[in-house]
Amino acid sequence: MITSDTAVRSAVESFDAAIAERSVSQLEAAYQTLAALPRDTLAEQSRELGPHLAGQLGEMPQWHAAVYGVFVGALVEWNADAVACARPVLSALRASMEQALEFTELWREHYGEEQELPNPSGVPTPEQQKAFGADYAQVWHAPYFGWLTVHRWESAAVAVLADPRVRAGLDAPDGPADRDTLVSLTRRLEPHIGDLQCAQRALLLLDDEPLLVLDRASGRAFRMRMSGIADNYQLQTLLAGSLIGGGHLPGDAPSAEAVALSATAPIDMDRLEELPSAVECFNFAEPSGRWIWSATTPDRIPVIGGARRLVLDPPVLQHHYQAVRFLPRVPGKLTLEAVLEPAEAAPYFTGLGPLMSWEEAGRLAADGY
Repeated sequence: MITSDTAVRSAVESFDAAIAERSVSQLEAAYQTLAALPRDTLAEQSRELGPHLAGQLGEMPQWHAAVYGVFVGALVEWNADAVACARPVLSALRASMEQALEFTELWREHYGEEQELPNPSGVPTPEQQKAFGADYAQVWHAPYFGWLTVHRWESAAVAVLADPRVRAGLDAPDGPADRDTLVSLTRRLEPHIGDLQCAQRALLLLDDEPLLVLDRASGRAFRMRMSGIADNYQLQTLLAGSLIGGGHLPGDAPSAEAVALSATAPIDMDRLEELPSAVECFNFAEPSGRWIWSATTPDRIPVIGGARRLVLDPPVLQHHYQAVRFLPRVPGKLTLEAVLEPAEAAPYFTGLGPLMSWEEAGRLAADGY
């Protein structure tokens, strides 16, 4: 009788043989065998299987490594140790983005601005490889495959970055990757390849981050702490739930379901259109008066005196949005630690600039702020 342990062991042996013999055909066959195993079996074996496969990603051809990388990401979502898998995955993400940028430069040099770049979500085709000419192997191969694998590595990277231990390690001297470099690469590449928001927001997540919220209308301040909040829509919901729902500020609080979905409640990805909406209760601003748009991330809130400082004004626009976490596997947390009444909060309001006009805020947004 073939047990689940036996089936996984046999597949891993085939995989190891493929790596040792550098056999692409065996590597592909091993992948088909692994991918065909029941999900429950893979989930049970993921803690050993994930790191084992991740440790060999650097030994595979580019395309095959990316395909296996997505598989490793799935194993992490099912229970593989994200920390053990993070370094090779994030290293591969960086390499693929660097190669993709090189590919865009080569493409423009050879084909000009008018010729569209290949579909980055496509697969390598013999026709395209032949079209690159005789210097394909020496010049085009690595950049081309970097271009085609960015989104696959993004998927794997988001899976490991959902673990706060991996995110904490990004700031360590011997961490698995350099956060600033990866964020910079996503921003440089996006104009060419399209949306890389999942990777960006996973990389920009703040954990155990002090936040001082100043409500201009009431003169109150609120010491808070936030973790795992992927964008300022999510922060809007959690803030309104805490401050309005908690009776500290007037207004209409979001529904309990909206708050829960912005925090830790499971999200049914098959019924996203049925999830609740919310209305912006606040206009976010820096102490200077410059707007902080809800579509941006909490890292845009400036750090002053050791804490991010956010100013609340009444909403200029009554904007509806879907109350849901942008990164469903990452729980969001916003904790109210202290309420400062106006007399105690007054020093923090000193020097606040008036809220910027809508026209000026829109102009800055058009300029890329």
